Amino acid sequence: MKRNVDLILGILLFIHIVIIDMLSSTKISFSLPIAMVGIIFIIYHFIKERLKRIRNYDKLSRIFKSLICIALICFIGIEGIIIEYPKYKKENSDYILVLGAGLTNGKTPSLILQGRLDAALKCINEYNNTGYIVVSGGQGEDEYISEAMAMRTYLLNKGVPKEKVIIEDQSRDTNENFSYSKEKIKEHSGKSLDEVNVKIVTSDFHAFRSSILAKKNGYANFENYSSDTVWYLIPVMYTREAFALIKSIVFD
Repeated sequence: MKRNVDLILGILLFIHIVIIDMLSSTKISFSLPIAMVGIIFIIYHFIKERLKRIRNYDKLSRIFKSLICIALICFIGIEGIIIEYPKYKKENSDYILVLGAGLTNGKTPSLILQGRLDAALKCINEYNNTGYIVVSGGQGEDEYISEAMAMRTYLLNKGVPKEKVIIEDQSRDTNENFSYSKEKIKEHSGKSLDEVNVKIVTSDFHAFRSSILAKKNGYANFENYSSDTVWYLIPVMYTREAFALIKSIVFD
């Protein structure tokens, strides 16, 4: 049993992401970091005996284990920052910017995106936020309509007046969400970006990275209000977000 722990763990990780994708209709790309870990465990199981025949195996093994420990410490530190970052500002704002998060069946908001839209509705209905809502998200290759259009339909069905919703439907990632929405806000308000207050509505795991990208795109007066992630998506989304954060810091 002990000799097969790595194989069992790798298989369990794959089963986990398959179940998550079925339950949530998330895109498989969201689960790739965990899938990659599962692949590594499975490959290691089948080559570990060969690796032991390599010269200086014990020394290399110690170095590898040390690197793994360092990586785990960094990962835990990043997750701590993501978890503790402020996410629930209730003050009024001029604009509420809702970031896209994929569609189910190519036409309706995904579970994660529904959570973000419901958070925006909560800002309006419970906290009396009077700002305009900017829905930001383009159309993916597997989607029949843009995320922004699907979000608009969802909000209108919940009673939001159509004149209160502004569509940004060209963005393909979070950085573009902010870049393209910035132009929409400036055009609609007739003001520079530092003259308006923007509330960024996204998921709890996404708030810290969103704030970094908002600052990079010139948002001076912004705050976050985030939706809570359903419990069974927490491992996948928070793990993925750690890698996405590093990517955004380095490349965006």
